[in-house]
Amino acid sequence: MEGLLLAVGFIGVAVAILTPLSKTGLGLTLISFILYFSFIGVHTWLPVLLFTIGLLLVIFEIFIPEFGIAGAIGSILLIVGLYLTIGDIGTTIRDLSMSIVITAGVVFYLVRNGYSLANVNKLILNTNIQVSQQTDSKKKTTQIKPGLEGIAKTPLRPSGKVSFGITDETLVDVLSSEGHISKDTEVIVEKVLGTKILVRKK
Repeated sequence: MEGLLLAVGFIGVAVAILTPLSKTGLGLTLISFILYFSFIGVHTWLPVLLFTIGLLLVIFEIFIPEFGIAGAIGSILLIVGLYLTIGDIGTTIRDLSMSIVITAGVVFYLVRNGYSLANVNKLILNTNIQVSQQTDSKKKTTQIKPGLEGIAKTPLRPSGKVSFGITDETLVDVLSSEGHISKDTEVIVEKVLGTKILVRKK
């Protein structure tokens, strides 16, 4: 029973890493490991702490395999944490081996169905792109001051895009303070209110 709970916890980690169901996987892992240590019974937090640190190091090794030593130390801490919890090396090896075999089977199934670390990499890449875009937007806004002149590249109704010629012709989102302004009209910045840029006809 305890070995199955341990296996389910590792499966949750695999699901969290390889699939979009990261919250479900992490929840499954947390519940399974809590039940596992509760069934066995722990007298101190040291085994749980060692096991948790070991698991985090192994996960770190998965994402950065070049690091090397993190995975080895993590594996040792996992085994030591389980041994201090169970108190028997034979049972420790049995439970851990069962968990690894079952988890490996689940990982193989997920990979066969198209899941891989590429899903995580895409998520990280998309997040980085979004952060980069937000940073670029903030930089553009800080460069724009009242009195700066530009040209409307789209109709302003009242929102639209203007090129100010200071960001490699990158278009900037603006609001017209005079209602509709036609495309290709020369405009001038009237006010900058946080991230909002108000313009009017020149």
